[in-house]
Amino acid sequence: MKNSSEKVFAVIVTFNRIELLLECLNGVFRQTRPVDGLILIDNASTDKTSLMLSEQKIIPVRPPENLEDVWEVCHYPGQLSGNPLVYLRLPNNEGGAGGFHEGVKKALEFKCDWLWMMDDDVEPDEDCLRGQLDFAEVSKCIHPRKYFQDGKPHEWEGYISPVTGRRVFQPDISFQKGFSFCTINTGCFEGMLIHRSIVEKIGLPDKRFFLGSDDSVYGFLAHFHTPVLYVKTPRINKKKIYRVEDNPISDRSIYYGMRNTFLVQKYMNQRIPRYRLVRSFFLLVKFMDYALNILQNRKGKVRGYRILFRAFKDGISGSFGKGL
Repeated sequence: MKNSSEKVFAVIVTFNRIELLLECLNGVFRQTRPVDGLILIDNASTDKTSLMLSEQKIIPVRPPENLEDVWEVCHYPGQLSGNPLVYLRLPNNEGGAGGFHEGVKKALEFKCDWLWMMDDDVEPDEDCLRGQLDFAEVSKCIHPRKYFQDGKPHEWEGYISPVTGRRVFQPDISFQKGFSFCTINTGCFEGMLIHRSIVEKIGLPDKRFFLGSDDSVYGFLAHFHTPVLYVKTPRINKKKIYRVEDNPISDRSIYYGMRNTFLVQKYMNQRIPRYRLVRSFFLLVKFMDYALNILQNRKGKVRGYRILFRAFKDGISGSFGKGL
């Protein structure tokens, strides 16, 4: 491969999911195209993540008694064949967005060429990275196909509408037609492989999102500099299934889903100012979508509506970061 000499660093963010994290790490360690380093960001987990990693000999030292300060250890474990593994435990939970912000920043210090981004609840197949790199001559931002535990793929083909700002999904029609990839204008930190040159152009993930939409915006920004690909064969597996009927709309999903829409719109207005007024109207549409969802799916409806109004207020005033 032309890119065989380029360095790939995995960037994984975790919070209180040590069992899933170990499965994710196992998938990374057994890649047929090995990673050249790994940055593991621990968002101040309270489930003894650092202790378990030490006991599994993934990090070489036992954690200190006081974990309130930033704690970083870099070493060269056997699983990575002499390549660096950095475990960085943050003093506070910075959310997925803050975790990836810190992880990407740390990875860039090692002069890597590619960054392979993933949450702790996914596990890549052993050929996933190699398969993504097969498209490196076409794109510098490449996503694998995600599968759920029941073996069904997540139909993720689609785009963010520049007019409404809303995500439009399609039933993976390109793959149904036999194509090996399709282009999109969004992103997902469940296997995104992105080149350093793109990161240097679009900056670090925006920690103000805290939870949700940070990866969508990152892919959106990337597509102005490279075709963003969603590819058929490289596979990453989602280890936990979320169903609306099993998990009625939560406080967090209401708050961050509504509030972060304002931040998404800020990015879209900067890049595509033409449809600002239309996208503002669809902010109200999203508000009504949440209001209806609360009415239909929440037992604590009063609390749900209070959170929704708070999210709308914080979004208008630009109060981002950790809100709940």
